Amino acid sequence: MEKLFNPALVSRRSLLNWTLNVLRTYGVRPCEKLSQNFIIDPRLISEILAYTSPTDTVEIGCGIGTLSLALLTKVKRLICVEIDRRLCTISTDIIRDPGFLVINADARMLIPQVEQVVSNVPYHVTSKLLVKIARTNSVKRAVLTLQREVAERLLAVPGSRTYGKLTILMNVLFNIRGMSVYAPSSFYPKPEVFHKVVVLERKKQYDEKICSLETLTKVLFTQRRRLVEKVLVSKLGVKINELDHLKSKIVGKRVYMLSEEILLDMANILREKGVITCTQYRD
Repeated sequence: MEKLFNPALVSRRSLLNWTLNVLRTYGVRPCEKLSQNFIIDPRLISEILAYTSPTDTVEIGCGIGTLSLALLTKVKRLICVEIDRRLCTISTDIIRDPGFLVINADARMLIPQVEQVVSNVPYHVTSKLLVKIARTNSVKRAVLTLQREVAERLLAVPGSRTYGKLTILMNVLFNIRGMSVYAPSSFYPKPEVFHKVVVLERKKQYDEKICSLETLTKVLFTQRRRLVEKVLVSKLGVKINELDHLKSKIVGKRVYMLSEEILLDMANILREKGVITCTQYRD
C-alpha cells in the first residue's frame, strides 16, 4: 500500500497526518540532536523532483522515507545514507522497492559513488556535508534543501557580509542556483528557520589545486577584514611582491573582497612556491 503513496501528490494535511501516523506506529520521536525535521509540504517535494535527474541517486538522511517515496517515482536507483538506525528500520519497512537501499552510516564520512545527491540537509552537519559533497568528484549534481542562511552564504558575492570559505569552495567547483524559500510550517516538527532549495551543478573536479585553495582560505579568513598584504605577512611570511601579477589585484584590498578566481590563482602561486601544502587531498 505504501508503495503507491506519493508524498508529492497529496495535500499538506494528508502528508502531516501520514507523518504523525508513521512516527506513532513505530514509537519514534524526532531527535533534535540529529536535526530531524521531516518534510510535510508537497510543494517542496515537487520542486526537489523538478530539479532531480532520472539517474542513480544518493539521498542523505532519508528519515521515514517521505522524500524517498517521491524520488523513487523518478530515479532508477536510490541509495539512502541514514545515521539514525531507528529511521533505517522504518524506511526499509515502509518502502518495499528493489531499487531502494539504505546504508546506516554518517554521510560526512561516506557518500557512495553516484552522480546525484539529494537531501533535506540536517542543520548540525550542513557545512561538513557540503564540503564532503564538494570533495566527492563522482557527484555531478546536488539538489539540497538548506537553511536559508546557509543558502545565502553559498550565493554570496565578494565583499558581502556572508562571503567566506564555504562560498569560495562551492562556487569554484559548482554552478549554484537558488530556488524557492519555504517557511518552518513546511516541516514537522517546525524548525526555527526558513529553508531554501539550492541546485549545484559541478563545473570543476576537486584536485590538489582546490585543496590548496581550501588551505589558503582557512588561513586568510581568520582575519577576513584585514588588508590581504598584512595577513599574508603575519600568517604566511609572504610579501605582496612575491605574488607576481596578482600584486595589482590585491593591494589595498581586504580578505573578504577577493574573488574566487584571485584566491585560486594565489593558492596556485603559493603552492608552487612551497608556502602552503595540501594534506587532505589524495589523487
